Amino acid sequence: MEKETVYAGILGGVVGDALGVPYEFKSYSTMKKYPAIGMMSYGTYNQPKGTWSDDSSMTLALMDSLINGVDYEDMIEKFCEWFLNAKYTARDDVFDYGGTTNHALRNYYEKHKDPLECGLTGERDNGNGSLMRIMPMILYINAKNIDLNKQIELINNVSSLTHAHKTSTASCNIYNFVVQEVLDNKDDDFKTLIENGIDISRNYYENNDYECFETTYNNLFTLTDEYIHSTGYVVDSLNVALYCCYHTNNYEEAILKAVNYGGDTDTNAMITGGLAALYYGFESIPSDWLNSILKLDYIMTLCDDFISSLK
Repeated sequence: MEKETVYAGILGGVVGDALGVPYEFKSYSTMKKYPAIGMMSYGTYNQPKGTWSDDSSMTLALMDSLINGVDYEDMIEKFCEWFLNAKYTARDDVFDYGGTTNHALRNYYEKHKDPLECGLTGERDNGNGSLMRIMPMILYINAKNIDLNKQIELINNVSSLTHAHKTSTASCNIYNFVVQEVLDNKDDDFKTLIENGIDISRNYYENNDYECFETTYNNLFTLTDEYIHSTGYVVDSLNVALYCCYHTNNYEEAILKAVNYGGDTDTNAMITGGLAALYYGFESIPSDWLNSILKLDYIMTLCDDFISSLK
């Protein structure tokens, strides 16, 4: 896998995360009145410009684990290193995390459950905490030319370390199907690739009798902005990412559109950013945004180690 591809998938997401951090929880009406136009300091969490959140931390932890192959215990150990010891953070500080992730990790380090039994399975446990960090697994799948059934197994298991309900695992799989289309057909129209990924998802879930296809509404591409929900619900986050990529023409537009819905701005922009940067290319990320990212050299070095492990 080319270096620029991994940089795009990972840093495209990290930049989106950092851009969204200052605006988290702001309403759509507030963002419409005072829209984000670039990287900002402080805001919701009073963090310096370029600070990324738990979204990027868990992504980096997963990527670090995958350098040595697929080992679910090592993955959740590295998530715990972030959660308990602030490893993989921008400023040696864990300033944000989801309740489902908190509970799942405690299932591991306090109750000593098997990693694949730690994730929560309730209807109310469908936050976006596994979708936000799934990109390294998707890149690994593509680089290793893993077949469809094994892809499903890997995505389900990696999601289930924290989020084990079928809606969460389905959302991660649908995102994977779309990203794989982009990775394998970059010369095609972006809108067509997104549609193709959704068609593959629909066929898979219909044939497997799942009731999970709420994650891609049939009218997703004809909705208008006021009908897009930017909550932390994994269904909403997936839809924000697909909608923003579908209805914009470059990385910058896609990220700003995701942030300007308000709500869970960092996570929604991260999921959007990884997908958008993979299509438009690493060079599409504005240099001033990229260069403001804290510990940028560290992230790039980790990406380089991941790339070397994929050969």
